[in-house]
Amino acid sequence: MLNVIIGILVIIVIIYLAVVIYQRRSLKQVTAMEGELNRLRKSPVVHALHHGQQLGLTGPAAQQVQQEMARYEQLSKKQFPKIKQELARTQRATRGLNILQTRDDLELVRGDLEQAAHELDEIQATVTQIEAVHEKHRQAVSDLEQRYQKLRKELLTKNAAFGPAIDALEGKLSQLETAFSDFSQLARDGEQEEAEPKLNTLETETSELEELVKQLPALYQLNHDQFPKQLAEISDTYQQMKQAGFAFVDDDFLATIQSLRQLIAENNENIKHVDLEVIKDQDDELENAINSLYDRLSVELDAKKIVDQKSPVLTDFIAHAQNQNQLLVAELDKLSHNYTLEHGEQAAAQKFAQQLQAISDQHQQDLQAIAEKQAIYSQISNRLEQAQQELTQIEKQQIAVNDSIADLSQEERDAQLALDHLTNDLHGIHRRIENYNLPGIPDDYIDYFTMVSDELQQLEQTMKQAKLSMDDVGKQLQQIRKDRDSLQEKTDDLLDQARLAEQVMQYANRYATSQPDIAEALKQAKHLFEINYRYRDSLATMVSALDKVEPGAYRRLENNYYRNKPTTTNS
Repeated sequence: MLNVIIGILVIIVIIYLAVVIYQRRSLKQVTAMEGELNRLRKSPVVHALHHGQQLGLTGPAAQQVQQEMARYEQLSKKQFPKIKQELARTQRATRGLNILQTRDDLELVRGDLEQAAHELDEIQATVTQIEAVHEKHRQAVSDLEQRYQKLRKELLTKNAAFGPAIDALEGKLSQLETAFSDFSQLARDGEQEEAEPKLNTLETETSELEELVKQLPALYQLNHDQFPKQLAEISDTYQQMKQAGFAFVDDDFLATIQSLRQLIAENNENIKHVDLEVIKDQDDELENAINSLYDRLSVELDAKKIVDQKSPVLTDFIAHAQNQNQLLVAELDKLSHNYTLEHGEQAAAQKFAQQLQAISDQHQQDLQAIAEKQAIYSQISNRLEQAQQELTQIEKQQIAVNDSIADLSQEERDAQLALDHLTNDLHGIHRRIENYNLPGIPDDYIDYFTMVSDELQQLEQTMKQAKLSMDDVGKQLQQIRKDRDSLQEKTDDLLDQARLAEQVMQYANRYATSQPDIAEALKQAKHLFEINYRYRDSLATMVSALDKVEPGAYRRLENNYYRNKPTTTNS
């Protein structure tokens, strides 16, 4: 029972403490709300409302300020006292035990405070907006007035700089000033909603007029002064150049100048109507066309300088090239009596002559055009450059042909010397064979030797011809050298086999009485050597028999032979 009583007491204490804590927290909330109420009562919005009333507004803006003032007075005289009473009642309620009622009272006061704060913010925003628009319009009136004064002064003091555009510019300024007057009245009357779009239009159109005033003098100067002077300069220069003997490709200068002058007249009309985009587009067209005419004149003037400088040089170059070609033709004709010219040298020289004549004819036509004052110097300059390149190429080809024939006589002498050397080589080979005193020469060797000898005789007959083909001589020499080398190899091989066969037979004689196979081999080898002249077969017979009796003997004999063999050389 005691425990139950203690439990109840604990619960009562806890409830009591909770109530006390809630009361204190609620009291703090009431105090905070009182502070918020005091802050709202001291809001600077009242000063903003008084300031708005002092702006001297009329019309809708003034009415809106009055409406916001009425809203504020409603808050100040009714809503704020009501909230204060609610706070006093709530503060008393916090001392009681009705927690739910206290909570409801707090929520009610909090809602009223939030609503009041929201309304104050709306009032402040509305008044601030009205003041900002009023200040904007006031400043705009001042700024626009200054801009119009500046425009008026510029149009007045620089009247001539605008040319035919002055009337249109003054008309636009007058229209703007009328619209500005309407805007100013609306701004003074506080007709802010109606004044705002008019201000935007005024800003845009004023900027456009300022841009016209800024750009038109330069555009007028181009069309009234610069372009006409440039066309006059081009016309004068063109006439002077024509008199000096210049001609032009597709000569449309006078017609083009006339059409451009018409275009300038049209653009001055565009200036009168202050149509900037059309004026600029036409100015670009005029500028490009005038620059093109200047370029065409400049090209011909520059080309004449080149022609004056290079034309005499080309004349001398042509004469030199033609003279060189005549010498080349004469030399080819002379050589053709003694040599067959097989690489188109004479045809090439004839082609050079035709090319040179064509270049000379064109050059003479150009000189005639200059003399008759009908020269298109840019074309002549291009032809001079092309002719210079062609002459340089012809000269290189002439040198190549001349070099190809310059050594024909030397080639003939070299060929004769080579023939003499080859003949001596053949005689040397023949002497080598004779000096060895072989019992005979194999038929295949004799045939090859005879072939080489015949080739030498054929070349000798060729060299004796009245008209030589050095290409043919060169080909024969190449073949004879090849066959001479082959004959030298065959000779070496023939003599080597014969000498080795003799040495092996001499060495094998030591076994002739004791080795029947050696005796038989000696008999066969001597028959092949002395009767058939088959020296290779004779050697092979002895080697086969000797290696059976004394292995390695032939290898020693062969190594010793080649070690002591004298060398031979070819020319």
